[in-house]
Amino acid sequence: MMNSTVRVPETDAVAGMNAYLTASGGIGGRIRQHAEDFLVNEVYTDRNDEQGRYQLVKVTKTDVETHHAVRELSRRLRISQKRISWAGTKDKRAVTAQRMSIDSVRLEAPLTIRKVVVEPIGRADKPISLGDLQGNSFCITIRAVEGPYERIVQAIRSVVDEMQSAGGAPNFFGIQRFGSIRPVNHLVGRALVEGNIERAVMTYIGKAFPDEPEDAKEARQLVAKTYDFKAGLRHMPTRLRYERAMMNHLAKYPNDFDGALGCLSMNLQKLFVHSFQSYLFNKMLSSRIERGLPLNAGIDGDRVSIVEQRRVRTVVPKNIDEMNKRLAARAASVQMPVPGYDTELSDGLIGQIERETLACEDVDLDAFRVESCPRLASKGVMRDILLRADTQFDVAPDECNAERFKVELAFSLAKGGYATTVLREVMKTRLL
Repeated sequence: MMNSTVRVPETDAVAGMNAYLTASGGIGGRIRQHAEDFLVNEVYTDRNDEQGRYQLVKVTKTDVETHHAVRELSRRLRISQKRISWAGTKDKRAVTAQRMSIDSVRLEAPLTIRKVVVEPIGRADKPISLGDLQGNSFCITIRAVEGPYERIVQAIRSVVDEMQSAGGAPNFFGIQRFGSIRPVNHLVGRALVEGNIERAVMTYIGKAFPDEPEDAKEARQLVAKTYDFKAGLRHMPTRLRYERAMMNHLAKYPNDFDGALGCLSMNLQKLFVHSFQSYLFNKMLSSRIERGLPLNAGIDGDRVSIVEQRRVRTVVPKNIDEMNKRLAARAASVQMPVPGYDTELSDGLIGQIERETLACEDVDLDAFRVESCPRLASKGVMRDILLRADTQFDVAPDECNAERFKVELAFSLAKGGYATTVLREVMKTRLL
């Protein structure tokens, strides 16, 4: 049952998350008051070959983003970053433990690099890849929750019970996909898909958001208004190295916006397009929830992924009972498209939702060929609409906030799932 009484925060709506799945009220509070409040551990397929070419390491980071840790590790080992592989990027404001592989290196003892600890755990004959990752386990502390204690316990229990009845939480792409402080990635991606590279670059450099530091906002506004990149470089904070790299290029080569975009890594360029696709998926999933359609059962037109058969089947009247038995047994999952140029839209009411979303956003699927930047073309994928999360919780006085309580949540998610999609159902407030 969709919650129609609690308004979705603007930050969620910007990312296309326009609905809650659960109807129970939230507990409020705040997350990430300390990095240690957000603990993440990878769950992976174990493999070890003592004679293997690749050194396996466990990398534990405190308030450090994955790419930054990789850059620091490559410098310490004096090797190219290309020789380091990992399965998934983790949040910065957290304590995260993940496995990495390092090509043709042998570590005999742990390394400590500022807030990063690298521990050798074995060897492998192949580098780590996304296929090795099964999921992530989380232990998250929500702080500054207002009492009384009994109300908090009841509110969480109600939300957890509702999620259990619904099979889990909506499998939204979390706000991190778009930019937690400055959710701009999908806007850049939209401009690229629409063939407007100049708008994409200027959106990334010049679009300011309220939660940014004042020095960054002022610099962005100056550049957006004047296109004076030399002056912008004098004002843009040095910590914003991507923006500064693009501006430095434009100061030397005015109007070469494609060249400015090329200052960014290919992974980041593709992330922009993928973020726009994620936004469209979130909008489609929100519409499904708003119409009161189930996430753990199929209706006519749904696509269902059958685990044991490794295939996707369409739900039609003659197979709906069979499909829903598989879904109830967790042997299958309902999917919707993360749309791209190769996406085949569904039939029935589900297809209507997909087409209405694309029409409302004025999106032509063929545009994802990105003719202005073919290197960024994306054919689209299918994604589960339900994120299974068996959640445990504990409530206690908050030692960091007087007369408030803290809530510790523990759960595991399949790879690709965002913990914030579970937290937003529990808190029903802006995830600060």
